[in-house]
Amino acid sequence: MKPQESLLELIDRFLEGYDRSMQLVNEIEGVLVADFLDTEVFESLAEAVSLYRPGAGAPYVDEEEMAEEFISARRLLASDL
Repeated sequence: MKPQESLLELIDRFLEGYDRSMQLVNEIEGVLVADFLDTEVFESLAEAVSLYRPGAGAPYVDEEEMAEEFISARRLLASDL
């Protein structure tokens, strides 16, 4: 599976509500670092994934904010396929 497809699959799991755990977001962060380090996708998601803490409140990123970031990143990834 190509890195873009793998990342899209993980993002879709989050967006569809199947898994919104920190473990999944950490997995997404790992893929970003391994395969997308010098890309616009990395730049758009790096801060949000590092601050993701469901239910923790400011200054952290909650589930709704993370979903918005993933929707934006998904558009970038899909345009590259």
